[in-house]
Amino acid sequence: MIKRLASLISAFVICFVLFPLSCFESHAEMLTGYPPESTIIDEAGIYDDDKETFDDLNKELKDTAEELGLNLIIFLAGTKRSDEATMIFADDSYDEIFGEDTDGIFYYMDDTEAFGLFDYISTSGSAVLKYEPHKESIFDSLDFYLPSSGEKIQPEMISNAIHRYLRCLKSYSSEEISPFAYHYDKYKNTYAYYTKGQYTVSDHKPWFVYVIPFFKSLIAGTITALIIALVTKKNYKFKGSHDPKSYIARNLSKFTVNQDVYIRTDTHRTRISSSSSGGGGGSHRSHHSSGHSHHGHHGGGGHHR
Repeated sequence: MIKRLASLISAFVICFVLFPLSCFESHAEMLTGYPPESTIIDEAGIYDDDKETFDDLNKELKDTAEELGLNLIIFLAGTKRSDEATMIFADDSYDEIFGEDTDGIFYYMDDTEAFGLFDYISTSGSAVLKYEPHKESIFDSLDFYLPSSGEKIQPEMISNAIHRYLRCLKSYSSEEISPFAYHYDKYKNTYAYYTKGQYTVSDHKPWFVYVIPFFKSLIAGTITALIIALVTKKNYKFKGSHDPKSYIARNLSKFTVNQDVYIRTDTHRTRISSSSSGGGGGSHRSHHSSGHSHHGHHGGGGHHR
């Protein structure tokens, strides 16, 4: 009887532990089975009847990826996903294909002809710092070519949008990255920045986040103090000694008795507990709470059409 009860308890514990994990895996949808190479994935079947155009676009993407030294994926989505699911899908699919924190971009183009179309650009590695300042400009530029929500999709529209997207990547790739640039991934609670020319992902903020504000405050404080000193010196003329003793009227001030008088003699002590139930620190979103199945640091953002 005792053995049977122990077995039932063990089975219950195992199910209790594995059930959330099984739900997590179903939520973290991603592309699998693709080789680690830049390509266009036509889930929507836009070019099913025009393989020649698809091959030409794919070649242009591969040439651009080689020129920029980036891993590039353009995903033509034919399945409607929520905004959050789209973001997780793009981030995790990139990591699944190319690996975490490698240099590249996953462009999710919503081609479902539904209302509330949502495109998403997921950046990884050096592309996070390179293209983070320009993602909105890229989206705005593509809006001219892409169909609006509920509008029928024409292959020519998608082709023009892909051409424009690749031109944008080339255009912004020539811009230098500031040595003080960094990016914070709130879902992974990590920081991306360059250290001695090397791309770095860390749980801690870069050093210049603390140093730069300090020097700015120091300079501003120094300038303010100088201005106040100059104005004061101009308006007031200080003469004589600045010794505090010079302000005492010795003929009117005379101490005859020095005595320390205590009002109370009892003391009270309060113990401060060393343990704290509050925890402390900032808010940390755990890996599982974000829904991601990978730990790679990602930048980018979404855009509704």
